[in-house]
Amino acid sequence: MRRESRKQDQPLYEVVRSGINERLHSGRWAAGDRIPTEGQLAEEFGVGIGTIRRAVEELVAEGLLIRRARVGTTVARLTDTRAFDLFFSFVGGAGQPLKVSARLRSFRREKASKELAQRLGLAPGAPVAKVENIRFIGGTPVMLDRIWIPLSLFKDLTPENFTARRDSIYSYYQEQYGVSVVRVLEDLGACAAERGLAGVLGLEEGAPLLRIERTAYTFKDTPVEFRVRFVDARHARYRNVRGLQD
Repeated sequence: MRRESRKQDQPLYEVVRSGINERLHSGRWAAGDRIPTEGQLAEEFGVGIGTIRRAVEELVAEGLLIRRARVGTTVARLTDTRAFDLFFSFVGGAGQPLKVSARLRSFRREKASKELAQRLGLAPGAPVAKVENIRFIGGTPVMLDRIWIPLSLFKDLTPENFTARRDSIYSYYQEQYGVSVVRVLEDLGACAAERGLAGVLGLEEGAPLLRIERTAYTFKDTPVEFRVRFVDARHARYRNVRGLQD
């Protein structure tokens, strides 16, 4: 039995949640692994079943764990049904889910600038892939993603295998490279569409766009991707949901 460190007045379930999260971040439990039972976790943390259950429920709500009848609780794979929704923060004008498709616009290798290297924890000049991906609703282009991917983590990445992926980009990272995205940091702003963007999205130059900068992290807070997403807000609204979900 291991006692986790606890700050004064910190609820016990939060201590357990942090302990489970640390085991996920360390890679002790890999994607798809079944975690110990509630009884085993209660013994390990030296707490009651109710405390374990609340901590696990929060991690399930965050999408890091998945609970299934007759299977138990497992570490989420990004190929599971909820994976895309977990990191896609857009809905339609009436709040309805959006069904989007994607098409690769460009793929090239380049050297990381000083700013990009800092975001990705790389040395300036380190090799990265720069990807431009267009997202469509029906046949209408509504989003352009500019994505920078460190080739130190994704060594054999090519436009051919990137395009041929079966699922979402993050599912592809996990399935092909064993890199799980577990957290993203987003900064939301706005910009005017410059000529190139306007042409891709079928807009007039200077039209307003949402601009979202996102850094994606794997375990141990290691950055694995940086992207800038431009969105035609006439077709998609940004929605941020926080707190436990039923």
